[in-house]
Amino acid sequence: MASVILENGYVVTMDEKRRIIEKGAVVVEENRIVAVGETSQIKKEWRADEHIDATGRAILPGFVSCHNHMYNSLTRYMQLPIPSEINFSDFGERLTRWWWPKIEETCTKEDAYVGTLLAAVEMLKRGITCTADIIEAPNALPGVLDHVAKAVEEVGIRAVCSFEATDRISRENGELGVKENENFVRKMNMRKDSRIKGMMCVHTAFSCHPETLIKTREIANKYGCGIQLHVAQGPFEVEFIKRHRGFNGPIEYLDSLNFLGPDLVAAHGIYISKKELDIWQRNDIKLAFNVKSNMLGGNGVAPVVELLRRGCTVGLGIDGVNVFDMFELMLLAAALLRVHHLDRTILPPSQVLELATLGGAKALRLEKEIGSLEVGKKADIIVVDISGKSHLTPAFDKMSVLAFGARASDVEIVMVDGNIVARKGKVLTVDEQEVINRAIECAEKYQERAIAKPIAPPWSLPM
Repeated sequence: MASVILENGYVVTMDEKRRIIEKGAVVVEENRIVAVGETSQIKKEWRADEHIDATGRAILPGFVSCHNHMYNSLTRYMQLPIPSEINFSDFGERLTRWWWPKIEETCTKEDAYVGTLLAAVEMLKRGITCTADIIEAPNALPGVLDHVAKAVEEVGIRAVCSFEATDRISRENGELGVKENENFVRKMNMRKDSRIKGMMCVHTAFSCHPETLIKTREIANKYGCGIQLHVAQGPFEVEFIKRHRGFNGPIEYLDSLNFLGPDLVAAHGIYISKKELDIWQRNDIKLAFNVKSNMLGGNGVAPVVELLRRGCTVGLGIDGVNVFDMFELMLLAAALLRVHHLDRTILPPSQVLELATLGGAKALRLEKEIGSLEVGKKADIIVVDISGKSHLTPAFDKMSVLAFGARASDVEIVMVDGNIVARKGKVLTVDEQEVINRAIECAEKYQERAIAKPIAPPWSLPM
């Protein structure tokens, strides 16, 4: 006897053959998928405690965001003064003199917990069942990752969590960040069948000393946990590496340290040279394509088309910006790349859906567990209503409907680890209004601290 059978739906499996089953069914037993097939056949072979009729609906693997900062749900709409002495259009200056002191250095453990609660609630409602996450809070060490994990556990989302280790304040603070990640990995990754995992993480190649980067790689190799980092988000980083490290770009520099590898999730990756693309491909680096973040920040366009052509893995990342919505990211990803390359054939619906599901899972090396609807995988599943709605009619090309037409409000059911955690826009695990109220209160205090914190002088890496 199975737990749940989702039946009569348009099943987008994302399996190896990319099967689509018009009147399909997915059978869930406890937290695993035990059968996928045509409803007529499934009904002959299976019975369940609950049958969910998905007529007129699409059944998909849950969306995966492979780069995020959930605490930024508290900061995304802050009203902060922009001093005239900062060139705000310059990413490097904006980051080092404004963002670091005002947002990261004023973040507390409570902000990390409450921000994660709010973000996780929003993502589940929108069909995002798994997210990578990086908490940026150098003054909340040690123990801040435990607060992130507490919120993840309560809401019921799946997450790969890490702390952004950096030497930008001091070597001592960098060491604390590395230890924070190692302790969390050692504690969480040994747990059997856990929804929460840890990764090592550093901020960037330019904000960490070589010893920190090497130590991080050694620990990642020891535990097999992988690494997250930001890379080549702006020209500032490239110029810093040229001036201070003697290499033409961060990927060349990291390659010289033997830091790169197939377990590396690199966010942004915009300013990458031809030589570095070769290094990227050789090391099988995974790209977190933060399309909306890069657009709103005026940062540039990542070489996604070239990386995909080379067979590299690409997933979509929210990056803690604005609305946490994968439907929005899919549309923006295709639109941006098509207009940038003047080519309407780039990222067809099936491929952009793959980036939002299996691509993100592969980036996080979770493709054996999530990212597609296959027997033996975790039951992270969403059901999307694609019938009888004016903005989705006529739904002849259902893949286009799902990739470019559907909205978060069309998500009817969200299942994580075999548990239905949201129905018809309502999260079932926590009191959403209570989370919102707490987030408003917390964000008000956070904003007050951010306004009071002065901007930083021009930055250089402490020796």
